[in-house]
Amino acid sequence: MKRLFRLAVLVAALGWGGWPVPSAAADCPFGAIMVPVGQSIQAAVQKAAPASSFCVAAGIHRLQSVVPKRGQRFYGQFGSVLSGARLLAGFRRDGNDWVMFVDAPMSREYGVCARDRGMCSHPAGLFIDGRALQQASGPIGLRADQFYFDRASRRLVLTTDPSGHVVEWAVTRQAFSGSAEDVAIEGLVIEKYANAAQEGAIWPGGKGWQISHVEARLNNGVGLVVGNDGVILDCDVHHNGQLGIGVGGAANVLISGNKVWANNTNGFDDEWEGGGIKVAESRNVVFRGNDVHHNTGPGLWCDENCRSVLIEKNTVSFNASAGIFYEISSDAVIRDNVLTENGQAGLSWFWGAEIQVAASDNVSVTGNVLTVRPYGKAIMLIDQNRKMAKGGYYGTRNDRVLDNRVTFLGNGVSGGASDAGKPAVNYGIIQNGGNSFDRNVYRTPSNARPWFVWGQMVIDFAAFRQHGQETHGMAEAVSPDPISVGEPPVKQP
Repeated sequence: MKRLFRLAVLVAALGWGGWPVPSAAADCPFGAIMVPVGQSIQAAVQKAAPASSFCVAAGIHRLQSVVPKRGQRFYGQFGSVLSGARLLAGFRRDGNDWVMFVDAPMSREYGVCARDRGMCSHPAGLFIDGRALQQASGPIGLRADQFYFDRASRRLVLTTDPSGHVVEWAVTRQAFSGSAEDVAIEGLVIEKYANAAQEGAIWPGGKGWQISHVEARLNNGVGLVVGNDGVILDCDVHHNGQLGIGVGGAANVLISGNKVWANNTNGFDDEWEGGGIKVAESRNVVFRGNDVHHNTGPGLWCDENCRSVLIEKNTVSFNASAGIFYEISSDAVIRDNVLTENGQAGLSWFWGAEIQVAASDNVSVTGNVLTVRPYGKAIMLIDQNRKMAKGGYYGTRNDRVLDNRVTFLGNGVSGGASDAGKPAVNYGIIQNGGNSFDRNVYRTPSNARPWFVWGQMVIDFAAFRQHGQETHGMAEAVSPDPISVGEPPVKQP
């Protein structure tokens, strides 16, 4: 059905504070079943036939968990919010703290945390006036932006006086889930769900789900997930606990036109899994025209046996780790993307590049425009002699890096790196595996210099050419520009 969209002005809060409603939302189609605030969406679903349409009224629909029927479609009126959090009231003073006893969230404990964020795998979400507080590992020394929850006693502790504020506690696990096929969700805000790591607040088990013009925010795990034949289009996905968007074991997926920013707020180890968008073990995937920035972890990441992937025309900037990361996979085209100052965490060795292709083969990297932070990495091919689970080794071979434009803001590096020495199976694979760099342009301030790595050698541009690379490429010095130190992290307003 052809949909009409209207631009929306930011309006006064509808009684909940915190984030504004979306800047664009769909009008409900004629004949859709109206679901007013206070009514169970699931009850309406059960009464209706497959392929029915529903209009979710403006306002906050709390603690809704919907398992659709085949072909059902859900449209949000402007300002319609599905919240997985319940309101809390009745805190009592206990010394310098405020205490309340609450039920534990329904989600499982799962995941690997960054060293300084040990509670990420114990999902719990507390919000004051729409702002998320950080979960602390103990009750001593709590800051005003933290809370502590003792699961054994169900005791919730704050140091901030909650009087006169809206306090919310995430308790519902998913907004939408189930095995129905061909479900569509459009124009809703999905927030504050108590999903675990690697679970979406929207978490389909059936194929053909289409999620569009949805804002997914402040959920404990992943904001949005789709499976086979899934589409995520023109969504705003931010401040989710682990990932913005996730896909696993799927085929024929389109992720296009989304804003994905400031995710992994719960502090998952991004080497385990955290950041903007991650797809794994999937084929025929298209990432197109997304704006991915300020995520704690990689921006766009395809990992473990991805096949036939197109990553094009995305804007990827200021992510903590690699901008675009293609890992232990095959057959990808990475083209016409704009990448700016990724690798903000300053990872060691050659990790955290603008474009990073690791243990992957038959990848084309072409037509991209990169601005590399001082001491950053531009385009890196990486091989570490990684074993496959079923035997054999992944190999970084037949990767082509052509016609890209790189601007270094200071000293920087690009090329192909390996730490696989003799007698490793992949020894020399960077140099002898059909990998090539050519027709790329590298611009560097005159007071800095670019370096290139080839195998286990760090060399200058002339030596890189002597090894058969950049025959038609160019490295040029330009007048020094102000050195960027990266934009500050995006914080909650």
